[in-house]
Amino acid sequence: MYLLKELRGNSMEKIKKVSSYQIILLIIIYRMIIAFTYGPAINTPPGNQDVWIALLLSIPYTILIYLPILFLSNKFNNLTIIEYMEKIFGKFIGKLVGFFYTVSFLTSCTIFVSTLLEMLGSTVFPETPVWVTSLFMITTCTYIASKGLESIARGAEIIVPFIIGIIFLILVLGYKNMDLTVLLPILSDSTFKSINIGAIDFAFKFSDVLILAMITPHLEKKEEFNKIFLKSLIYSILIVTIVVIASQAALGVEQAKHDNFPSFTYTRLINLLDFIQRIESLYVVSWIAGNIGKISGYLYFTTVALSQTTKRKENKSYIIPIGIIIFISSIIIKDRHSIIGTPKSTEDITLIMSIISMLIIPLIALIVYLLRSKIFKNVNSQ
Repeated sequence: MYLLKELRGNSMEKIKKVSSYQIILLIIIYRMIIAFTYGPAINTPPGNQDVWIALLLSIPYTILIYLPILFLSNKFNNLTIIEYMEKIFGKFIGKLVGFFYTVSFLTSCTIFVSTLLEMLGSTVFPETPVWVTSLFMITTCTYIASKGLESIARGAEIIVPFIIGIIFLILVLGYKNMDLTVLLPILSDSTFKSINIGAIDFAFKFSDVLILAMITPHLEKKEEFNKIFLKSLIYSILIVTIVVIASQAALGVEQAKHDNFPSFTYTRLINLLDFIQRIESLYVVSWIAGNIGKISGYLYFTTVALSQTTKRKENKSYIIPIGIIIFISSIIIKDRHSIIGTPKSTEDITLIMSIISMLIIPLIALIVYLLRSKIFKNVNSQ
């Protein structure tokens, strides 16, 4: 009942501006939690000791892929990507695009929750029913989402330094378990093609620039949009690269490749005197905090995308219904199969959605915008 009152009572509250620093931290946590949770990075081509090269190479690819969104978000910096897509394409197509992005955010959020449930169920709470864990997480995230963007951004200021501190601590304590020679020889087992395929794959996996395109109107300094994008991209890729290298060096390339949660397994190798023999508890706390932050954010942006597509003045009436959908969907997915071991067809569908939402739609929108601008300019000059 309290949550319902919160949703109703603050439904018309105006969103305050958020700082560049807050958004950089927000994007960093969204990106870094992927590698901190499980090992898609380690399994991505080339799938060997040269994965770190593909990760670093993904930086220029990511910039190239997101150029259309960067251009349009700078041009329409008082609108979200949902709003300016309708301006460019017109009402009918714009609404279709808006619904597609809503489904994309919703799908991502459901996958995050399902992954969270699998990790907790296989490591921390093996005896706890899935629905209990899911209900607790969704209720928590729904409440946070109901508090709005400003609260989510302030939360990032607390969570990100905490997680980075835990990562640093775990790396230092586990350094004696690392054998960096497993990363040698460099480029002996990789081809130019495999490394570039891996880099492009990473660029599409780290898709949180869409979130940045939803936040643009609420930035204190809109002129820093490009700087926010670049800083969050570089910092997050560096953190992910360090985590991947540490996991491979401690576990070995092959074990890290076949371990669902290599960074978690890495923490289990650490023994600190006689007081802390299971340092992984720190990992779990920081990992859960990061996931709560990410799920809350994606839940919030799903409802914002839906409200802007349907032309509602506020998004909070959608938060509980969307939360219920995610709750039910995540349990169904978790019960049917392992989300970590998803069939290749499922991964392909997710990749196709990413390509459409992050490259194809923005690229078409950019072309339409440029053509319309040129036509409008020619008409005025006559």
